[in-house]
Amino acid sequence: MGLMHNLKDYIFVINTMSKELCSETVEYLKTIEFDENTFYNPNTGVSAPKSGDSEAEYIYAEECPTKDGLMQAIWDGLLEYHNKYRSPWYDGWNGYSSPRFNRYKETKEMALHCDHIHTLFDGEIRGIPILTCIGLLNDDFAGGEFVLFDDHSIDLKQGNMIFFPSVFLYPHKVNPVTKGERYSFASWSW
Repeated sequence: MGLMHNLKDYIFVINTMSKELCSETVEYLKTIEFDENTFYNPNTGVSAPKSGDSEAEYIYAEECPTKDGLMQAIWDGLLEYHNKYRSPWYDGWNGYSSPRFNRYKETKEMALHCDHIHTLFDGEIRGIPILTCIGLLNDDFAGGEFVLFDDHSIDLKQGNMIFFPSVFLYPHKVNPVTKGERYSFASWSW
């Protein structure tokens, strides 16, 4: 594979999740409590919402009954990304996180940010993520578009996962949901 020169060349959308897996996950997520999303500010050492009370909610649901299926889907996507972008300076990953689920009720959004997260792997596993995976679990809502670089909207459907590098060059956000609820997850590989 030759050297690519466009940042958009490293964005990869794949569908490895069945509608059944997505629907079962959403049904489970509707039964549990979520926390308010916050962003860590390394300059202040404080985590806080970026845009007041308009932020999505999140949870790490380790007991999710569909977790194994989701982890397999992420693994399959990582393998395809690796095969597509293999190069002398990118030869794979060491592991990936459990899904972090996000719920966006009407008017909720995810502020523009990047995933160069210094605190994500700061326990037994150390480092920063190299790839971000976002999976969309439903598409029966309005608004809530996934946007990279301020203006590059990605049309995700139920079961799609998008992979992209977790560095400052890939700022992304989710526009406010205007109708219904949007369920998704994030996973990061290192």
